[in-house]
Amino acid sequence: MRFLILSFLLFSIGNVFAQTSEQYTYRAEFFFGNINEGKTYEDVKAQNMEYLKFLKENNLKYGRALFVPIWAGETEYDIIEYGWWPTGQDQYTEWGAYMNDYPKWAEENSEFDGQAVDTGRSISMMGVRARGIRVPEDERDRFNFVDFRQCTFKTGGTMTKLLELNARVEASEIELGNRAGYGEHYLRPYRGLDADIGYDFVIMRHYYSAKKRADIITSVPSYREMMRENGYWDEFRAISKCGPESTYRIEWLYYSGSDSRERIQGAKENLTLDP
Repeated sequence: MRFLILSFLLFSIGNVFAQTSEQYTYRAEFFFGNINEGKTYEDVKAQNMEYLKFLKENNLKYGRALFVPIWAGETEYDIIEYGWWPTGQDQYTEWGAYMNDYPKWAEENSEFDGQAVDTGRSISMMGVRARGIRVPEDERDRFNFVDFRQCTFKTGGTMTKLLELNARVEASEIELGNRAGYGEHYLRPYRGLDADIGYDFVIMRHYYSAKKRADIITSVPSYREMMRENGYWDEFRAISKCGPESTYRIEWLYYSGSDSRERIQGAKENLTLDP
């Protein structure tokens, strides 16, 4: 079944800048909800993993991950189920199969009676991977940190300007040599929005391991100096204004288009190339 899937329909920006490892687009979705009484996180995970069998049998490309609040203020949910596709075509192909074919498949094959999650609101967004520096798969944790910030554009601010700036920031971080272990994505709301949404885009910044996050925190003094000397802070503040961060735990479960964990990070991190 489709559990909490906040539709992150990650938006299509055509420009790819050579300075950065990749600025690729993808589509995604999130659903917010609460784990039902008598169920656990592991029950939610097991039901999500069962859906992978249906995807594989029908040659569908789709990915799953689970978010749990850590430092997120007061929330009306205790889990988010997140799904994504490499393209819009894959999105509607998978959704069509889910609506038309999955109910019969589940009736004949599912091991579960009832849902582990009571799903509430959902939202769709479109976005792009802005920058990041990957690490080998054996340096990644099962559970990772993800930070979110809601942002608005200032007068004259555009996503194209943000992506061009991020390409230069990543190139400078690579020169520093101490910033590996994260990916940063920009997400724009698409559907399922409240009338008073109050933001233009969300920054999603994920880390590959707790150690890499700690290492990146240690490198902050040199990072801040680099950002200030190059004028990157001033550029970002001229383009947009952002609110406080919220932090979640994430577990990337699978991407049905590949058997490798390397293909599910950050949209997960690159659906077509090694991280």
